[in-house]
Amino acid sequence: MNCPLCNSTENSNFEAGNRKYYLCSACGLTYMGTNNHLTAEEEKKRYSFHQNNADDNGYVAFLNRAIEPAITHFTEGMHGIDYGCGPNPVLAQIVTSKGFKCDYYDPFFFPECKLKEKYDFMFATECFEHFFYPAKELERICALLKSGGILCIMTELWNPDGDFSAWYYKNDPTHVCFYSESSIKFICSKYHFENIYTDNKRVFILKKI
Repeated sequence: MNCPLCNSTENSNFEAGNRKYYLCSACGLTYMGTNNHLTAEEEKKRYSFHQNNADDNGYVAFLNRAIEPAITHFTEGMHGIDYGCGPNPVLAQIVTSKGFKCDYYDPFFFPECKLKEKYDFMFATECFEHFFYPAKELERICALLKSGGILCIMTELWNPDGDFSAWYYKNDPTHVCFYSESSIKFICSKYHFENIYTDNKRVFILKKI
């Protein structure tokens, strides 16, 4: 099975939690076999259970782990988008409250993405792990982002030397792709980004070159 990030066939496969996974030796992505992917209806049903809202202090604090370092790179008048916002566009609300215009998009809940718009910044928080085909999503993301634009990715980093079978993050059946440090480096190289900030765990702020 070709890697959905770099298209390499250089991979090994293994099973964890009754699902089949592959580890790409070229870009370091770990990804679920397509036979274990949920249907679109099953995905949407699971996402619909998410009750995250702006009154949930814990959720807001979690989002601020991405927002606060990202906005240090914003300037007045910048216009961005929350890409993959889920059923409640809380991040867009927070960013708007800080004085920046922020649209939002989700393929299930808010599919009206302005495909002709060019954005100054983009947040993709806790959605990269849901991408069945991250290369296709990255092409779309790059098309939406201006040169010099800021992309803030939030997804928990996987250490290929760890015990994948014991890792909680893989237990969600909608999580299908898991990124390592090598994967982030590949994304920067392939799609022309500079990594300008990381917490070395789950937040990566990239600048489009």
